[in-house]
Amino acid sequence: MPTLTLNLRYLFSLVGRELSNSELSELLEKCKMSLERIEGDELEVEVTTDRLDLLSEEGIARHFKGLLRIEEGLPRYSIFQSEVEGIVKESVLNVRPGFALGVVFGVDLGEDGLLSLMHLQEKIHQTWGRGRRKVSIGIHDFDKLTPPITYAGERPEEIRFVPLGESEIMSAREIINKHEKGIAYGHIIADKPLYPVLRDSRGEVLSLPPIINSEMTRVTSETKNLLIDVTGTSQREVEQALIVVATALAEKGGKIGTVRIRGAKGEYVTPNLSPKEMKLEVEYFKLKTGLDLSSQEIASLLRKSRLDAVAQGNTVRALIPPYRVDFLHPIDLVEEALIVYGYNRLEWEIPNVMTTGRIHPTEKLSRKVRLLMVGLGYQEILSYVMTNEEELFDKVLRPRKPIVKVANPVSAAFTVLRDSLMPGLLSFLSNNVHAPYPQKIFEVGDVVVIDEKEETKARNERRIAAALADDVVSFERIQAHLDALLRNLGVEYELEEFEHPTLISGRSAKISYLLNSVIEAGYIGEVKPEVLENLGLRCPVGVFELSLDPLIGEV
Repeated sequence: MPTLTLNLRYLFSLVGRELSNSELSELLEKCKMSLERIEGDELEVEVTTDRLDLLSEEGIARHFKGLLRIEEGLPRYSIFQSEVEGIVKESVLNVRPGFALGVVFGVDLGEDGLLSLMHLQEKIHQTWGRGRRKVSIGIHDFDKLTPPITYAGERPEEIRFVPLGESEIMSAREIINKHEKGIAYGHIIADKPLYPVLRDSRGEVLSLPPIINSEMTRVTSETKNLLIDVTGTSQREVEQALIVVATALAEKGGKIGTVRIRGAKGEYVTPNLSPKEMKLEVEYFKLKTGLDLSSQEIASLLRKSRLDAVAQGNTVRALIPPYRVDFLHPIDLVEEALIVYGYNRLEWEIPNVMTTGRIHPTEKLSRKVRLLMVGLGYQEILSYVMTNEEELFDKVLRPRKPIVKVANPVSAAFTVLRDSLMPGLLSFLSNNVHAPYPQKIFEVGDVVVIDEKEETKARNERRIAAALADDVVSFERIQAHLDALLRNLGVEYELEEFEHPTLISGRSAKISYLLNSVIEAGYIGEVKPEVLENLGLRCPVGVFELSLDPLIGEV
């Protein structure tokens, strides 16, 4: 979980009163945060990654005011339709397609507010933004630019400006190779033929996302009017980050202005500050918590969490503020109400039946495999079971086939459940081409495969997959690691020539376990150059993937 260092004096000024250490600890607990230390005016806390709105003093103070009943229900912000326009060019869609703009006028920043804004920006980059790869935020002095704002992809040599903190004009290529921020984040766009760039109507560069802004639009403690740009790989995450920043600034007296964006992505308006509506049945709440609370009592708890909640018979109708990105299901309303109610108030119950747990055989084998892979010099990664068909099939040249799909995906990045671990490993390597080689990674995890014999028509299967990327990688080298793994597990196996769409013909094989019978287990081979090119990989890669299910109880 991310750690925040907060300014206590500034936090108290936003809340409107001072708080004792015990009050602070109790309030932080109800924000799903833990108090690490208090030293002078500094407060260090850990915050859960799904609460973007609590990554700043402004957001924490807003929630505190609800819990303290200073202000309940949805925060009321001054929102207007600005005359600012954004233009998206088609040239940027294959580079960094997510784009949103917003303005906030009349902000009273001051030194404390400026520091808080900078910290919020960087914490979003580190967490939600995945090191700026997924989301990056630029904040500009609006009075120093001239709308409309154009977002386009341009050749690196065409992008020249004075980066933030510098005094000399630099090209985009020079920034990536020489500037501190370019060295840290340049790998995100370095292999692209075009770089994303924001310009105003005069052609002045405002930002080279996700790396650095222009010195021209530097924000100071005296800045009153701000332009916020957010770019990234997913439009949904980009817009959510914009809402979090804009509403935090609104807590400093700013008026939020929406921006109309047009061009290659059609026409849309950001930020969208409409609350989300969700309903909670009292019976469902009682079933999940064991608490016999009325709809009025539940609604009262939710209002303390800055939701607009109204009791309607045996149902609670809740309006969720747009900055709360963590509400996906009515169970989230249950959790929110329970947090405000207080977990410590729940009565303990001794179970009627005494049971003793043990490690599941699947996990026992998985742990053994993990230890062996680490012993072979591999590093474990953990990737999402949910992915998308482009990552799972198209980029690795696998033909599409029936798989488990998500009925109501909230993001284009997560629309299906994976049926193979290998694409995730290759995607990980693609995102780490800037790291030293050799790169030896593995994952032990579940895939979901269609199985008509199962009641659910699908089943989970535990697998191990490994990938080796280096200047020189051969079938024999990756096969030596497979052999070491299975030999240490005491499993005999055989290889048979096999054609796999991701692997080089003649340099790939089918793996079969020799148990009581011959059981097909997986594949091994060298990745095709076309796949390496699709993923931007710069050196050869060898992979293998095995099902562990046949070995459960055998080794």
